[in-house]
Amino acid sequence: MTAAAETAEPLLPDGEPAELEGGFSRRTLGWIVGGVAGSFAISLLLGVYGQDLDRTPRPDANTFSYSALGHRGLADFLRSMGLGVVSRQSPGGGGVGPRHPLIVAEPEAGDRERLKDLREEAGNRDAALVLVLPKWSPGEPQPKKPEWLAKVKLREEVEVESVARPLDREVAVARFRASRGKELRCSAGEDRPEVTIAAEPVQLLKPDSKLEPVLECPGGMLIARLKSKQPVYLIADPDILNNQGLGLADHAAAVYGFLAGDLRSTGVVFDETIHGFNRTPGLLAEALRFPMVLGVLQSLVLLGVVLWAGMGRFGKPLPAAAALAAGKEILIDNTAKLLAGGGHSEDSLLRYFRQTTRAVAAHYFLPPDLPEGERLARLQRLAERRRPGLSLAELEHGIHNLPAGRRGEEAAARLARRLYDWRMEMTNGDREGS
Repeated sequence: MTAAAETAEPLLPDGEPAELEGGFSRRTLGWIVGGVAGSFAISLLLGVYGQDLDRTPRPDANTFSYSALGHRGLADFLRSMGLGVVSRQSPGGGGVGPRHPLIVAEPEAGDRERLKDLREEAGNRDAALVLVLPKWSPGEPQPKKPEWLAKVKLREEVEVESVARPLDREVAVARFRASRGKELRCSAGEDRPEVTIAAEPVQLLKPDSKLEPVLECPGGMLIARLKSKQPVYLIADPDILNNQGLGLADHAAAVYGFLAGDLRSTGVVFDETIHGFNRTPGLLAEALRFPMVLGVLQSLVLLGVVLWAGMGRFGKPLPAAAALAAGKEILIDNTAKLLAGGGHSEDSLLRYFRQTTRAVAAHYFLPPDLPEGERLARLQRLAERRRPGLSLAELEHGIHNLPAGRRGEEAAARLARRLYDWRMEMTNGDREGS
């Protein structure tokens, strides 16, 4: 038996690799490892490059929206300028502080109680509250692109004014259209350069003794501060910061100057709960959302593979096959048992007897053409010198008279052992008496 044969992988009758420890064949194990590795790579790619698969962003005024009224562009712009941006989706989610104002962008008139709670939260954390008044009423989304709006329309001024009432202040707004060929120039103070506003029409807060201008334009205030102990600011026109207007004229500079200059912010927090984004805080809730859910699914797949590999088989277990011990003696015994179990013990053992006697005769250079009886007689005389008492004739007679059943199997094994031992004794040593 060659070394290659000794180390060859055991095969099933149909050529399928035998099962390894744990119940898997090599081919099955290869598919499992490949599937797990592939799912892990896909989860990593989706976690890094994938978009939110749970829902399509709503096309209203939130920092996730790509529509004209959305604030996704503002959030990206502020991040690019070095300000931290948090889009909060749970009430009291934190992040609000003295240098991190709370921005409530374009709430509805029905959000009064929620707006009061947000003002109280900002006051408790010594943070500024920035309220962006609404201007446009979103219509239906586009059928093929639900994240975009099909059309919008201007809200009534009285509807816009009602949004600020939860702040305990009555404010009035007015809309102006710039004259053709003229720019609307607004000022943030003597030490600040003027900025150009290109909203059409521009929505401004009417002058009021309860309002302190921060960014003032001809005809009204674009950004104003309520005269109160708590810092509360109003941005009259959302077109200076939404997706459709942020890139026009000096809108981006005006917004950044207000947040980084007037408020000295290092980061901002957008409250998105007022737009219907409510996520339950907690480790378990986050683990079941994209993209963390990909890692959870990956772990469940690995756990399933481990359980599959370790589970027991159904039914009564098969007895383990007896292992073959090392050495030719054990091989002879096992071979004899296999031959006896096949029902051909007499014929097989008789053939083994003849092959053994011929091999010993050849070892002593006896003529190969000797008759069978003469060859056995000479071998008997030689055997008497090495092992007196062993009779080849009796061995041959015993082979022809093997009993049936289990006793025959045991007798065949004993005779095969005696023949093997006799051959080893006759062929080891000198050839004296040949």
